[in-house]
Amino acid sequence: MVEVQRHRIHRGFLVFAACCAICFSTVTLSFNTMGIFYTPAGTDLGISAGAFGTYMSVQYLAMAVSMIFGGKILHRFNARWVLTGCCAMVSVGISLMSVYNYIWQFYCSGVLIGCANSILLYLMVPTMIDRWFKDRVGFFVGICLCFTGVGAVVFNPLGGWVIENFGWRTGYLVFCLITALVGLPSAIFLIRNKPEDMSLAPWVSAKNKESVPEEGIVSPVKGIMFNQALRTPALWLVALYAGMMDVGITLNYYIPSYVSSLAFGIFAASTVSSAIMVGQMIGKLLLGYINDINVKMGVVTAVACGIIGISVMTFLGGSGIYFLYIGGFFYGIFFAGATVTTSLMTRGIFGSKDYSRVFSVVSTVATLSSAFTSAIWGAIIDITGSYTLTLSIGIGMMFVTFLIGYLAFYFGKKINSEEE
Repeated sequence: MVEVQRHRIHRGFLVFAACCAICFSTVTLSFNTMGIFYTPAGTDLGISAGAFGTYMSVQYLAMAVSMIFGGKILHRFNARWVLTGCCAMVSVGISLMSVYNYIWQFYCSGVLIGCANSILLYLMVPTMIDRWFKDRVGFFVGICLCFTGVGAVVFNPLGGWVIENFGWRTGYLVFCLITALVGLPSAIFLIRNKPEDMSLAPWVSAKNKESVPEEGIVSPVKGIMFNQALRTPALWLVALYAGMMDVGITLNYYIPSYVSSLAFGIFAASTVSSAIMVGQMIGKLLLGYINDINVKMGVVTAVACGIIGISVMTFLGGSGIYFLYIGGFFYGIFFAGATVTTSLMTRGIFGSKDYSRVFSVVSTVATLSSAFTSAIWGAIIDITGSYTLTLSIGIGMMFVTFLIGYLAFYFGKKINSEEE
């Protein structure tokens, strides 16, 4: 027996606020802003920016390995303390970077932060929102993930100013302090494990409240268990879809160089990157809203925007900078789809019963794909001496991604019909 919360503010909105705050601070500062340290720290330590950045590959690999266990940990233990521990790991990892003198030491922080981000970056938002909200899940997931983009807009220039005036070591300390002051309190004081633990029901929008029994009895959680999901082709198709989406977003690392190769200059390259970031922020909100209406429509929208965006940049980019802005914006929506559509597709097909464990498989495949693909794109560019082939391959892979997504829904429909 669980009572429906009738207070003005549902407890789920505090959990939602905590997820936004952690995405804005801890996730952003350990992931979306680390590139600003490559050149100053590498130069000071006598390491090239490229060699210094290899610790991010270590971080990706640590995430991939940790996600095998991350879903089970979040499913078995209290999310409040799991997320608190993850935020603490990120804070410690960033603070240690301020005293390192050798690249292998940065690898150690990469492992520590990667293990934490396997839960914070991939599992926290979809899992906690799915637990605390009965409907409009896509909308709330989109808003939370949007804060990683907002954080990047705020902290990249702030970090650059600190590094320029006080040095890169101080920059790491400032980032550590922000994660400790924002992320940790959010996890400790706002996160709660499940509404049932507090004798509450998940939040329901006003138009759907009539579907909640007056007695407050919670309806059975829909979905299939992890072991059942492992035996279905739908799971591996969703995982492959997620991997292909992450393959597509690694093209982002080479778009600034592509823009520079068109003789538009460094400033133009940075503004195109900003257009991608704006598209990503808006895309997370847009795709979250669309997925609440129809998950298939969300997938189609995300992949179609990727095809349009890369095509415009590839075949019309040389005609004018505005084509690059337009293409970059559409590509940014695709970029957002890598996190939004994969989590909501998993929920839509397999349900909420064992969501965190099922989604951990999907996230592991996606992370492993992105860990190696960036180097492959770079090798193609080096061999051909042109970005056109790489971008064209990317467009072709997006068409394949659409087909894989369609097949995932086809087999997923069979799972849902069996449940009924």
